[in-house]
Amino acid sequence: MKDWHHILKAMCGATLLLASISLKADEQPEQIASLDYCSDQFVLALAPRETIASLSRDADSVFSFFADKAKGIAKNRGSLEEILHLQPTLLVRQWQGSTAMDGILNQAGISTIALPFTASNDAAFESVLEFGDAIGRTEEAKSFVASRKAMQAELSATKSLELKALYVTPSGFTAGTSTGVNAIIENAGLTSIAYDYGLSGWGPLPLEAIVRQQPDVIIASLFDLPRAQSNWSLAGHPKIAALMENVPVINLPARFTACSTLFATDAAYHIRKQADALAP
Repeated sequence: MKDWHHILKAMCGATLLLASISLKADEQPEQIASLDYCSDQFVLALAPRETIASLSRDADSVFSFFADKAKGIAKNRGSLEEILHLQPTLLVRQWQGSTAMDGILNQAGISTIALPFTASNDAAFESVLEFGDAIGRTEEAKSFVASRKAMQAELSATKSLELKALYVTPSGFTAGTSTGVNAIIENAGLTSIAYDYGLSGWGPLPLEAIVRQQPDVIIASLFDLPRAQSNWSLAGHPKIAALMENVPVINLPARFTACSTLFATDAAYHIRKQADALAP
């Protein structure tokens, strides 16, 4: 069972959770294992390839941002038995595993890091910096954050586009106001048409509202996932199919949004570059 107390703290901006980690600040772990595809991203972003003992089985999937880096590295299924057999120096996890698992691994001499869930770009960057410090890759972590802040500076310096965007997923649900995706759209310099439709949070595509007022552009996300669309999904409705034929579409691959806010800046930058080609 997940430690929901720690998860709730992390959602409020709590810092990196270290479970009895025995590494010194200047000591780099010899072998790192990662338990889920979000912790994979931290490891792949900062750790040298030769120090990565194992990644999750989804590390080279389409929803892994660093899928190319993960190819050829051993994978695990997230079981305690596998990690005990592997005997890495350090286990890194986010949503997979538990504090109980941490305790057993610590007793076996394996240090653990539980990465927090983050609700903002700044909180995600802070987690990267803390993780970098923990594994002796401080400069690499600073470089990761600096590159995203450079993207953000470029986004902030550009003029907003007069384009109203509708976010469409294979499930037939869309992102309304007060969602992380809505923040990404606005960071890209577009306006979410969810305001015009009166949508807040996540909900099904409002077919009648879309017929009355069409968006200027569609942001299609997660369509690169295997078996992404159900036959019963609103995304397969003839009206939506016709809309996607007649309105410019910006494709946002799953790897940009699969891990909370870690790559939210990358997502906004990706959207903006495609939107610039559409703007009059």
